[in-house]
Formats: sequence, C-alpha cells, structure tokens
Amino acid sequence: MTKRLNKSEFMMAYMIIISLACAVGGFFFGAHYMKTQIETEQAAALEAKQKEAEKERLLREQKLYSEQDFIRFYYAVYAPALAMKQAHFNTMEKWGQMDKKEQSESLKQLVKLAEQTKKELEKNVPLPTSPLLVQAHNLFTDSIRAYLDSMEHVRSDQNSNAVTPSDIAGRMTLFNNNWLTAQERVYHSAAVWESAYVTKQPLPKELPSAVTTAVWRQYPFHYRTYLAATSMSAGKQWQSYNPEDLTARLDMLVSSNDAQTLGIKDFASAVKLVHATDAVHAGDFKELNSRLYSSLKAPEIPLYK
Repeated sequence: MTKRLNKSEFMMAYMIIISLACAVGGFFFGAHYMKTQIETEQAAALEAKQKEAEKERLLREQKLYSEQDFIRFYYAVYAPALAMKQAHFNTMEKWGQMDKKEQSESLKQLVKLAEQTKKELEKNVPLPTSPLLVQAHNLFTDSIRAYLDSMEHVRSDQNSNAVTPSDIAGRMTLFNNNWLTAQERVYHSAAVWESAYVTKQPLPKELPSAVTTAVWRQYPFHYRTYLAATSMSAGKQWQSYNPEDLTARLDMLVSSNDAQTLGIKDFASAVKLVHATDAVHAGDFKELNSRLYSSLKAPEIPLYK
C-alpha cells in the first residue's frame, strides 16, 4: 500500500516544484532578455555604421558643410559671440585702472551686450548641411545664458566686495565649458570641410593620444587647428585668442630652431611652452598668415582673412 505524504512532506515537495519552475522560468526570461539586449545593441551598432557610411558618402559627394552654412553661421552666431568675448577681455584688461563705480558700470555694459548677443543667437539659423555647426550654435547660446547667470552673481558680489578678474573668471565655469565645447565643434567642422573639399581624405576616426612635432607638420591646417581647440578645452583655456592663433604660434615654434633647442618633440609640450611663456595673442593668425599660409584654403569667412 502506497504511503501518503504528510502535510510537511507535501509542502516540501510543493516548494521544490515551485522553486524548479521559478528557476526554469527565470532562465528562459534571462535568456530572452539577453537576446533582446544583444539584438538592440546590434541594431544600434548597425544604424550607427549606416549613418557613418552615409555621412562619408555625402562628404565624398561634397554635399555636407557647404560654404553657405559657414557664412550663415559666422555672421549669425560666431561673429556676435566673438564680439562679446572681445568686450569681456577688453574690460578685464582695464579693470585695475577703474574705480568701483566704473567697474559696476562696465559690468552693466557687459550684461547689456550679452543680452543682445543672446537675442541674436536665439534666432533660427538654417544650417542644413552642417550638423557640427548646429551643435556649436546651440552650445554658444547656452554659454551666453550661463554667462548672464554668472554675471548676476558677480555684480551682486561686486556691490559688497572688491572682485578681481580672477574672481570673475572663477565664477564662469559653466560658461567656459559650453564655450570651449562649442569652439571645438566650429573647428571640427572646418576640419571636416577640409577633408571633403581640400585633402579629399577622411579624418582620423579618433583624436590621436599623442602627436609628435613631425606628425603635427604633416596634418593639414584645419585639422591642426581642431587639435588646438581640443587642447584649449582640455586645459580649460578660455582666452582672448582663438584656436587659429594658437595654431599659428605653434607652427612658428615647430618650424623654428627653437623647438629643437628647447627639446620640444610633441604637440603637448609645445602647447605647454607657449602657454607658460604667454606667447599666444589674439590676432596672431592674421599677423602670421601671409608668412606661414600663403596658399591656405579655407571657408570664405573673415575668420581666415
């Protein structure tokens, strides 16, 4: 005669069956989740690959980064932003010669100019062939907003305490970050333009981790300037000069005997040297243009003239 399970044995058997069912169900659910995750990642990778292939095709066919986009971007976005930057540095240069009332008035004028610049940058600017310039436009607009927020705090502090240009710069972190990233996008777009219309060679997929002076010389101008812009971002260097000014000064150094004499063998050490010696100034590119770049090809905007 078959022995019947008592209550505790029945419960134990029931729990074992439930545990096995959960384990099997969990296994199949996990397998389905992993399969779905892998398929999603593969689809995303395929889509990214297809987009990159389409971008390269359009670049080969010279359908991206048109001259018209650079011209529209320069006059509608970059020129107003640069004018505001110049006004800021002009004010900081004269700061120590002003009394407190003049400083307050100068800050007021900077805020007024920044408000005007923000209005200009908030206008729609059609840049149909230049996604990097679209990103730069958005980032410059964000940077001007951040500038106004920072200046509100600066003006409040200035009413009760003496503030220095260093104090003001210390309150501009978000503004600086947005500006420098926007600046990178501008010079990256110029490098892409150069690859499509001048060298007709694709850009490196990744930024080089190290660049010797010999390799630096071989890079085309706009790619060198893009590297200069990325170095300014990495070093948090929001300065009165532009990346093309840094490029020109680096090119002068690398092409001279000074680089060999000083043991400068790579891009990073050259950048450190020109910063440490305060060798770069606004306008260096235009001053050295005819000497260094007599046959330079660039988008038809005043930046390179």
